[in-house]
Amino acid sequence: MFPVASGAPVLDAQTRMRLGRQLQALYDPVIDEALDPRLAELLQQLDADRADDSER
Repeated sequence: MFPVASGAPVLDAQTRMRLGRQLQALYDPVIDEALDPRLAELLQQLDADRADDSER
């Protein structure tokens, strides 16, 4: 669990579950969309750069 600040609102389990289901329903279609080829290329370059950094 995350620490809760004094006086901060707390969501009960039922509310967290309901919000989770609503967010999943909202974002599920996005996951199925094709990735823009330019973005895919940038992500591949980032992965390659990270691999190079870890070898040093």
